[in-house]
Amino acid sequence: MKSVKILLIFSFGILLKLSAQQGNGGSLNSHKYIFLKDLPTHVFAEPNVEQLRAEDELTDHSGTAPWRFGYNNYCNLNMSNSGVWFDLPDGGRLWMLRVLCEGALSVNHTFSEVLLPEGNELFVYTPKKDFILGKFTNEHLYQGKLGTDLLPGSTSIIEYYVAPQNTNNGFGLTLSTVTHGYRTAREFQQKAFGSSGNCNNNVNCPIGSAWVNERNSVVMLVSGSNGFCTGALVNNVLNDGKPYVLTADHCFSDPTSWIFRFNWQSPDCNNPASSPTFQSLSGAVLRARASASDYCLVEITGGLVGNTVPIGYSPYFAGWDNSGATPASAVGIHHPSGDIKKISFENDPLISTSFGGSPANSHWGITGWDTGVTEPGSSGSPIFDQNHRIVGQLHGGASACGAPVLSDEYGKFSYSWNPAGSNSTNQLKFWLDPNSSGAQFVDGYDPTGASSVALDAGLSSPQGVSGTLCSGSITPQVTIFNSGTDLLTSAMIQYGVDGVENQTYNWSGTLAQYQTATVTLPSFTVGAGPHSFSASLTSPNTGTDENNLNNATVSSFTSIIDGESVLLNFNLDCWGSETSWALADEVSGTTIFNGAGYQNTPAGDTLSETFCLNEGCYVFTLNDTYGDGLTGCAQTNGGNGNYQIAWNGVVMAELLEADANFGYQHQSTFCISLNNIEEVAGENIRIYPNPATESLTVSIDSEGMIEEISIYDAFGKIHLVQKVAANVKENLNISSLSAGYYLIQIRTSLGSTTKEFVIQR
Repeated sequence: MKSVKILLIFSFGILLKLSAQQGNGGSLNSHKYIFLKDLPTHVFAEPNVEQLRAEDELTDHSGTAPWRFGYNNYCNLNMSNSGVWFDLPDGGRLWMLRVLCEGALSVNHTFSEVLLPEGNELFVYTPKKDFILGKFTNEHLYQGKLGTDLLPGSTSIIEYYVAPQNTNNGFGLTLSTVTHGYRTAREFQQKAFGSSGNCNNNVNCPIGSAWVNERNSVVMLVSGSNGFCTGALVNNVLNDGKPYVLTADHCFSDPTSWIFRFNWQSPDCNNPASSPTFQSLSGAVLRARASASDYCLVEITGGLVGNTVPIGYSPYFAGWDNSGATPASAVGIHHPSGDIKKISFENDPLISTSFGGSPANSHWGITGWDTGVTEPGSSGSPIFDQNHRIVGQLHGGASACGAPVLSDEYGKFSYSWNPAGSNSTNQLKFWLDPNSSGAQFVDGYDPTGASSVALDAGLSSPQGVSGTLCSGSITPQVTIFNSGTDLLTSAMIQYGVDGVENQTYNWSGTLAQYQTATVTLPSFTVGAGPHSFSASLTSPNTGTDENNLNNATVSSFTSIIDGESVLLNFNLDCWGSETSWALADEVSGTTIFNGAGYQNTPAGDTLSETFCLNEGCYVFTLNDTYGDGLTGCAQTNGGNGNYQIAWNGVVMAELLEADANFGYQHQSTFCISLNNIEEVAGENIRIYPNPATESLTVSIDSEGMIEEISIYDAFGKIHLVQKVAANVKENLNISSLSAGYYLIQIRTSLGSTTKEFVIQR
């Protein structure tokens, strides 16, 4: 099963006198005999471009379709009802048709029912013959279909040559789709191939120098004749160069006419004055797809050499990780807005999330790019972890130049791997691990052999040393993996904190290629405050590692000695992008934890955060940029939002759905008290027990007398005022009060004091 091999060189700004090649090359059969002015022309009227662009405004960032560049004119033009025939001196025949799309910036075609017996040839080109696609022969077809790349301008010439020996044999074609390009070409002219935002980095900028292999795996694809997405060649456990391409499910259309563009990129960091060269293959077959994690896997079917992508295209089959371990950092490579290849960097760990109503924890979230962003057209592009392995493909998001802190969401590779109840049509495992090796990762494959080494061990996925830890005792875990072809039986791990790797662990075991093992390192203690953990691997099999790029791993964490775990359960409304929050120390005002960059989803996202806090009081601030709090959704779309903050099962602060319309900002204060037997208020007043259940006792240990006791909740509402007849001890009935955090004010003959306590049910 074969398809199109393409080499194109063109400029939309200044048309070059070059023959753009899609197919096998060769000379036009009409050169000597035909005057193009004599050809009949089939005219397609200009579509309502203003309406199309208005539709694009709604769908470009929705993550539901490719980035549309053209309008499809569906037709049924064939050799019987269109065009003109010419008899040639060699005994052959020539069928030709001119196609005009009024006002188009580019034109491309999809053919069906194509028959090209040996000797017959098909070309498509511009009237000036300065951009020629072909020759196409039978090897470029799949299921009788063929998609052609974009021709600049509004007019194309179709030329079908019938060899003398085939004039009585079966031949023919049907032109089924003519795509009127209404955007992209103009943007290229005006922005010098900078149709994406100017904050994007060309992939060959110095910042991308360590990602050359991964760059070569990424392709721009044309889907449905009129849409741009991004995909990547992806490796399989057999390292056999099977031409699988991973992209997004929302980019899906019949892949038999898809076009895959390789190496469409600036040669350096600057935007070129005209389009750089690129190579293309056309046609593919679907292997698997699923909407939950928005992935689609296809296999390129034609233009192949030895059943793989031609070496001249510099292909690289990217590695992957299906373990689900949280990436410590990430890199995205993509074609934003149909532009040349770009690269983006996220230096912080990804978050586990969802997108657009997808299942919980089915996506990796970027909460803010450090450099670069994504745009429509980036859909389906790969996200690589710190080990240069694909961990997902872009579903959608809100990031853009000027708003890099808005999030992007990538369907998890691990979620797509082998979902419950799946089969070969909706899982990656069947295709990428056909022998069921159980591999949790595969490194990239370079068909030139440059990526194959015998001894290659590495470290990844540090656990127990990230985030905020409620202890000074640290027990780290790391994953050791074998990327080499030799069996891995031993290695030395050196590790430590704050830049000093003064601990050594000697590992031994048996790992075949692509197998992993989790290693629990001996515990150690650290002081309170921020720290960094680092580990490195040396001496695999007592020898020298042939690839040192994957031998080290790092992670950051903060230790709070004897801290308390406090849980935030947060239900957002459907306008998550409006919401942000922060938890700050009440005394210093220092923000300790915060969150933002949530998605607008029909049902509203649900999240949980665990805070590790010392004894003291804290302020939780909730912000809404629109000013309607956690409201504004129809009840069928999830209703209002709410939250609870709980400590030891006791609600310390909360926002009920009924109170969700708080405007622009809502604040609540709560305190953590670690004296669970009794609380000393001032120097001579005691309240106990704390936490309390049905009753609370207040006593004074001096010559003063208790005169009045008042109890308030976190919002300042008074729940109890009890005057005391000059007593030294008073019992309070609190059975009618709800569980939660309260303040108690005690006025005595010597003065007054206020302390906090907790009611626990």
